[in-house]
Amino acid sequence: MALTGNVYQVLEDIVGSENISDEPVILDTYAFQYLAETETGTKFCARPGAVVLPGSTEEVQAIVKTCNRYGVKYKALSTGWGVWNAVSGAGTIQLDLRRMNRILDIDEKNMYAVVEPYVIGAQLQVEAMKRGLNCHIVGAGANFSPLASCTSLCGHGLSGIFMGYSARNPLAVEWVLPTGDILRLGSLGSGAGWFCGDGPGLSLRGVMRGFLGAMGAMGVFTKCAVKLYPWHGPPVLPMQGVTPEYRTSVPDNFRFCAIAFPNWDSFADATYKICEAEIGYVMGRQLPPGLVPLLLARSSAEYAQIRQSGMADEIMQEFKHAFLLVLAGGSLREIEYQEKALREILAETGGWIPSLTQDPEVQKLGFSFMLKADRQALIFKLACTFHTSFGAPTAWDAAVAGAKMGEKIKKKYIEKGVVVDDLADNAWGGPYEQGRFGHLEELFMYDPSDPESAKGAVEYIAEADEAVLKGSLGQPIGALPKQAVNVYGPACFNYQDWMRKLKRAFDPNIASDPISYIE
Repeated sequence: MALTGNVYQVLEDIVGSENISDEPVILDTYAFQYLAETETGTKFCARPGAVVLPGSTEEVQAIVKTCNRYGVKYKALSTGWGVWNAVSGAGTIQLDLRRMNRILDIDEKNMYAVVEPYVIGAQLQVEAMKRGLNCHIVGAGANFSPLASCTSLCGHGLSGIFMGYSARNPLAVEWVLPTGDILRLGSLGSGAGWFCGDGPGLSLRGVMRGFLGAMGAMGVFTKCAVKLYPWHGPPVLPMQGVTPEYRTSVPDNFRFCAIAFPNWDSFADATYKICEAEIGYVMGRQLPPGLVPLLLARSSAEYAQIRQSGMADEIMQEFKHAFLLVLAGGSLREIEYQEKALREILAETGGWIPSLTQDPEVQKLGFSFMLKADRQALIFKLACTFHTSFGAPTAWDAAVAGAKMGEKIKKKYIEKGVVVDDLADNAWGGPYEQGRFGHLEELFMYDPSDPESAKGAVEYIAEADEAVLKGSLGQPIGALPKQAVNVYGPACFNYQDWMRKLKRAFDPNIASDPISYIE
């Protein structure tokens, strides 16, 4: 549905004719979203009424006020991957923030960066490393938006053992509220700079994002200060190879390895011990065992050969209870100490280092993979899409219990032929903040072009949600947006009631599209 009245002209006056479009071919590229078939039953979400590309906070504010004035909904996205970026219906404005792509400042002393919405993780990491710093890279890969991950959606990655996760990494924030008013949180609101996310009085960080974030339903975040962390490697990591097989040599004061264990219990015990020893820099199941052959294969055909040869089953046996680990020392003496601590932990828990990851070329590949999350697209090779279940941030024992349960349930859907046979166990995740909590989400792949496969994916998620509730394992990261609130809210102090109250208070005109937040 086209925009009514003179709304289009008003928006064009704000951003210029080259930064707005209602051409169907353009609009459909925004409607084509990852996981659309689980929400709409087709490959497409709703088509926006128009797409607008603001270039500044002032333009965002003017657009939002225009939408409020004319009774038009809007939905902002940055890097824009997934159904939670899509609009709820025709006539809704899609705000694409790709023109706002600058790193505004990197404060080396206070260890933070100020970024706009379309800065991506790889971009920030490269600039931070030049200054002896690093940023948290989430599991979606280095093409994610740190601002969006910090303010608007979950942000879990395997550097979380040392760098927390994205919900804990925002400092001061510039926020265009659903009404068009500008709110500057933390020290920024007092004119004291970007160093702190909270100030005197009540914190609004929970209103801003909560657990999963409002996914564009509570206005637009135009600037954010993001925490940075120490980097003891070289200012520039020389990369070899071409996409997707980037690799780099492991610096002398770093180590990369896989750690394997005989069962889930020893896997869990070792994780706790590593966290207590505070020796992990990046750690977790970045590549679950069923997907290790994908790391070795250059194509889907080569992957099929590995499966048919029986090599995949051998890999599965050795990597079934395993995770990848990067150690980082501020000096050679420190890295030697960390290695010694790791050897003692392995001796205590019956763990070992698989020979595959001791190969020099695998070392280069794995080290790059862990630091930059640069091979995440591998998971699309087998079936063109995937989703996850379980995966709530919780105690590590509970996360491991969820991984066991996820594998068991998924086997039924593999046997039905509606999800890909990925050797069943593909729990992704790791510990956060030196083991204070962690998450393991069960990955599963399905064919989005096959209605039966897509239907099976939704049925699997529903069964997984039921198992999570019965096991009191916490709300999963992968819960489908429209289902999560109604499924988990009544079991979690009816949080959906508070979400509705906050939505009405901050957005009385319901201008900021609530489709993935709360109806």
